[in-house]
Amino acid sequence: MSILFWLACTGGVEVPPVDSEPEIDETDQVYDLDHLMRVDIELPEDDWDDLRTQSRTWATTIGQPDCQEQPFESPFTWFEARVTIDGELYERADVRKKGFLGSMNEDKPSLKLDLGEFDDEATFHGMRRLTLNNSLADASFARQCVAYGFFRDAGLPAPRCSLAQVTVNGDDLGVFVNLEPLKKPFLEREFGDDSGNLYEGTLADFREGWTGPIEKKTNESEGDFSDVEQLTEALTVPDSELFDALEPIVDVDQFLDFWASEVIVQHTDGYASNTNNYYLYADPSDGRFRFIPWGMDAVFYGEYAEDFQDDPGFQTQTVYASGVLVNRIIEHPDGPELYEAALRGMLEHWEADDALSRADRMRDVIEPEFGSRKWGAVEEQLEFLEYVVESREPDLLEALEAAPPSWPYGMRDSYCFVPQGSVQAEFSGTWESFNRDPWTYGESSLLLSLDDEPAAGPYTGGVIGGESEGAAVFYQVTSASETLHWLVYITVPPDDMKPGTVELDLGERIGAIMVLDTETMTDFEFVAYLMGDVTFEDASMDAGEPLVGSFEGQLLVF
Repeated sequence: MSILFWLACTGGVEVPPVDSEPEIDETDQVYDLDHLMRVDIELPEDDWDDLRTQSRTWATTIGQPDCQEQPFESPFTWFEARVTIDGELYERADVRKKGFLGSMNEDKPSLKLDLGEFDDEATFHGMRRLTLNNSLADASFARQCVAYGFFRDAGLPAPRCSLAQVTVNGDDLGVFVNLEPLKKPFLEREFGDDSGNLYEGTLADFREGWTGPIEKKTNESEGDFSDVEQLTEALTVPDSELFDALEPIVDVDQFLDFWASEVIVQHTDGYASNTNNYYLYADPSDGRFRFIPWGMDAVFYGEYAEDFQDDPGFQTQTVYASGVLVNRIIEHPDGPELYEAALRGMLEHWEADDALSRADRMRDVIEPEFGSRKWGAVEEQLEFLEYVVESREPDLLEALEAAPPSWPYGMRDSYCFVPQGSVQAEFSGTWESFNRDPWTYGESSLLLSLDDEPAAGPYTGGVIGGESEGAAVFYQVTSASETLHWLVYITVPPDDMKPGTVELDLGERIGAIMVLDTETMTDFEFVAYLMGDVTFEDASMDAGEPLVGSFEGQLLVF
């Protein structure tokens, strides 16, 4: 007999009537894993070209020493479009590109849709806004929905997720992840009150000099960041005062569960691991912050997780603690025990069968959209996801039995680039000359200044270039002495190989300077990235044609 039933029988409590027909949320239809939503977008070709080529780059985001002083400015603008979703036509809607760095793509851009910009009543099954992620980092198309689904199953606030097929002007862009936007309707559903402060954290942390990129997403006009400032201040107190300082500002129990869940799904680009991709909401019920996951495409990477750390054991790491909030707790005398209890508690919610069922449902709806050759690559990723999902719980429990949670890596350093010097270079050679001697073929010169020292050089040498993995690449080799040899590496898209100037942005246009090993003359040591302009006086992708130009810019390091 339940306590509630016993109390009712003895007159101790009035049992409310049972609602025989629970309220149905119409918006759930938008996030049905068994349905592939069809989204057709039509807009002028010139507008589409403008939209898809708008971009963030390393240069415009973290390329300067002061990059943490303010939110990263959005380069994206809205374009009016005609949108059809599952046959339902919206004659006037707004569309724009979205994304930070890893998801930037001109051929398959992630997109945001606003169906109600021109008609306040326009919604699709109750949803005015849609977010369509290109899933470039997730070739299985399933990792994100599986991860968000686990958070929701565990009782944590998280967006809903499904899949969509997108066309633009009749061109099939492929399968996208249809992710619920974190807007006021989400807050109302999850918290029952959307009036609190919602913040998005992008490469941001709660320590001095790191809060600038925390962007306010509601109540923006008030310009009040005092709650974030209070959290930042609370994290500076001694260990003996830490939890007393945090408790009025953060729902610590909820945060421990959120933290543990990020580890369970291997969110290697989230708050705990990378101070990135998270939302926090000051819940009006008590004013305390609750954390919400976001950007979960880098999840369930199994042994590939070591790519995100130098330590090959990173995939069995039972805790991530790169941010100050997680680091202070795990370094607290009571922290490892508290965190381990949360991790074990969240593992009780981990049901591999439920996760695999989600992946299978998504497999069924997208397989018909792929040819056999392309589907083979997707199926391979789905099989790997299945392996990681099945092994995640036993791997973590085995690691916990071997040792308590600990984090040997400390907090992450600043991600802003630091100027390291300047460079000027000139080159003259021919295209498709990779089979030539880079020391003597063609002509090149290099004028170099490192660590504010006076410019040295010019050093002279050769240059070779050609196509490599679909990109245009050329190397310039010069010698400062018998024991010091510089290698300048530059790669740009093939479309840039023509007379004119292009900016190196550490995206599709990358430059670096290295030191060649004097013994092997093939191995090299990275020195710095190049940031600046490459000017081609003569260039093309035709074999034997001239490759002539110059470069001028900065040397930058993390």
